[in-house]
Amino acid sequence: MLWGGKPAEIIKSAEAQNVSVFLSEEIVAEITQVLTYPKIKNVYKTLGLHSEDLIEAVLKIAKFVKVTKKLHVVEEHSADDKFIECAQSANADYIISGDKHLKVACYKETQIVSVREFIQIITKK
Repeated sequence: MLWGGKPAEIIKSAEAQNVSVFLSEEIVAEITQVLTYPKIKNVYKTLGLHSEDLIEAVLKIAKFVKVTKKLHVVEEHSADDKFIECAQSANADYIISGDKHLKVACYKETQIVSVREFIQIITKK
């Protein structure tokens, strides 16, 4: 297991196919970029991992979605629109994020929740 804490519970649920994780090309590109940040890189290098290991692990549990419609929802940080676009293309019920820009609570039928909130939701089902 590459992840710990609360996010690990979501990863385990995805591995067990109890929840679905959706990604778009833009999201994978952002993950790849974030993994080059020195602070992040130090964490996984300390564990003897490479960025490719982490990307591969994410890709194993995710389903790719082709974004069919560009949206302009997150006024404070338009780069975060990619998450709403992906969720809408996937007909996702939830976006899990701690990003303050995405805290618009919901967009159409998709609720935007924190990791803790999502764990509470899936443990009630």
